[in-house]
Amino acid sequence: MNKTYIYLIAFLCSLLPGCTGDQSPANCSKQNDVIIESNSITDITKYLDPSDYSSNTLVVFDIDNTLGRPPTDLGSDQWFYANIERLKKEGKNFQEAVKHLVPIYLQIHQHTQMVPVENETVPLVRELQKKGITVIALTARSISLTNRTAAQLQQMGIDFSLNLPYKFPIVYEPENGQPAIYLGGIIFVGNHDKGEVLVHWLEQTGISPHKVIFVDDKMKNIRSVEKALCKQHYPFIGIRYSRLDERVKNFNVWQADKELEQFIEAHPESRPVPLT
Repeated sequence: MNKTYIYLIAFLCSLLPGCTGDQSPANCSKQNDVIIESNSITDITKYLDPSDYSSNTLVVFDIDNTLGRPPTDLGSDQWFYANIERLKKEGKNFQEAVKHLVPIYLQIHQHTQMVPVENETVPLVRELQKKGITVIALTARSISLTNRTAAQLQQMGIDFSLNLPYKFPIVYEPENGQPAIYLGGIIFVGNHDKGEVLVHWLEQTGISPHKVIFVDDKMKNIRSVEKALCKQHYPFIGIRYSRLDERVKNFNVWQADKELEQFIEAHPESRPVPLT
């Protein structure tokens, strides 16, 4: 198996509930942390005042189901979860199911342009950047999707390289597992803990923000970042973004199967592996 598939398997594993677990901060003395649930991306502005309009404020966005999503459910997080469960019911173990989905997932995203979750998403990111705030992305995508992810975001109108707080790549290389990387304003975490990698990035860059706002659709990632930052001396605001909860809940497997058939017909050169 080539490295692209290995890295992508690590990313897809990290998407599944239970892969990293919902972590709660232990023995954290920070009393000013705020964690809320919101279905509006503009709620970020409620936690910013004019004194925060500088590079000392760090706003961190998840990407999938937070900033953007595929135009349909094909290739989405919910598509992936549903097909993992289907393949397991057919007798495959977890690793076999993931390997089976990797080539399909990769090819879908090579041909898919993402759309903003909200109409306000792109203007908000641009406005935060315009005000001088440090804005980055923290995604479970792996390094195999670095170039494609940047292209998908730019097609939406988001460019995290505009106000790079640190211009050089940073690699997180633990003793075990595939590396994570910071590139072009995006931290690609793969199967690693988001909080752990974010702290590593802060240490490597020497950045010490006076406030961190983190937006993610998964509570386990909010808790992960809160836990990792709990010994720091700046406020943390975690926003569990719920805008697409109903879309995820109402995922239609039959419709997604039809979309996959159409994708294969439209892109025969990709030769994705059928699900069944």
